[in-house]
Amino acid sequence: MERQPHNEVFSLVHDDPWFHLQERLGMVPKNGKDGVIRRTVIFCLLAWLPLVVWALVTGRAFDNSTGEPLLQHYSIHVRFLLALPALIFGERVARSTLKRLLPRFVDMGLISEEKVPAFGKVIADLLRLRNATLPWVGIAGAIVAAAFVPDTGIHLEELNWAKDGQGLGFGGWWFLLVSRPIYQLFLFSWLWRVVLLFIFYRRIAKLGLDLLPAHPDRLGGLGFIATTPRGFSPFAFALSCVTASKWAHDIAWHGAHVNDLKVHGAIFVVMIVALCLFPLVVFFPLLKKAKRKGVAEYGALVARYDRMVAQRWIRGEETGEQPLLSAPELGPSCDIHSLYDSVRGMRMLPVDKTSLLPLLIPLALPLIAACAIEIPLAELVGKVFKTLL
Repeated sequence: MERQPHNEVFSLVHDDPWFHLQERLGMVPKNGKDGVIRRTVIFCLLAWLPLVVWALVTGRAFDNSTGEPLLQHYSIHVRFLLALPALIFGERVARSTLKRLLPRFVDMGLISEEKVPAFGKVIADLLRLRNATLPWVGIAGAIVAAAFVPDTGIHLEELNWAKDGQGLGFGGWWFLLVSRPIYQLFLFSWLWRVVLLFIFYRRIAKLGLDLLPAHPDRLGGLGFIATTPRGFSPFAFALSCVTASKWAHDIAWHGAHVNDLKVHGAIFVVMIVALCLFPLVVFFPLLKKAKRKGVAEYGALVARYDRMVAQRWIRGEETGEQPLLSAPELGPSCDIHSLYDSVRGMRMLPVDKTSLLPLLIPLALPLIAACAIEIPLAELVGKVFKTLL
């Protein structure tokens, strides 16, 4: 039996040029597994261990007369020991999440039978875009540029511990040319996947989906799409860890206060949530159109039904044989009214608590931990609950 395109193995996080390079380097096994543990250990040690060894040998780990010691720069340790593993392990989470979503477009009847071949072409086109080398050339160019632009390179405040006279020692150059590029490769690959998913959903939306305005999920049958952001939870956690570690450094060593960081934190959370929800925006026009049409059609149906009920049971008029009054799929008046209420309550963005909580929780935890340096944790949690209540 020929496999349907929506049942093919589909992944935005595997089989791209960066993944194949890791495979050729022996970091990904060729048995079909993703090698998450192997890659996490290798990349984390490669990024972090040489910095620590050099700092210990040169006396820059705990006490550095030329600048801040490495121990004070929490962001370096958090970036390579927490954020980087989250980005790598998150590939497995994202693959599992998206793999479950793809077949449901056809299984839920949103893609009609005659559009299945077009749906298969959308998948094939996106896989070609995923496998293209040009985006990765751009990513590599951005990483190289960041290393050699003074403000993001040798003058970076994060490298105070590695300063050697007017330049950088071995540890500083290892950070700029090896450690940070490893982290940036995984970070930019996640940003590219957000763009790919946006393109994928946009092309699916252009096919024209058969939405059901009265569907109980209040999204015309697209409710399963609201779980998409779960795949970006590790990505959000990684970014929050890096931001929180910079906060912790400023609070502990530079006299910053939590109150000074509130606006920064709010902007950061809003930006990351918006980024992860961005691919879902493409369904807004479809849902808006389906709701507007559904309200008109179901409103007309309810009006016809209620008029017949009034004629027969209120005014006692003879209505003759009216199939609408005896239609078993409609039932009594309260049932047909509930259908109309479902249409009226239809949402125009596939976003709900199943979309927001998987992002807000991993975003909040590292930021709360950073704030706990200055504010006792119990007091901090109390303030959070007071705000929510």
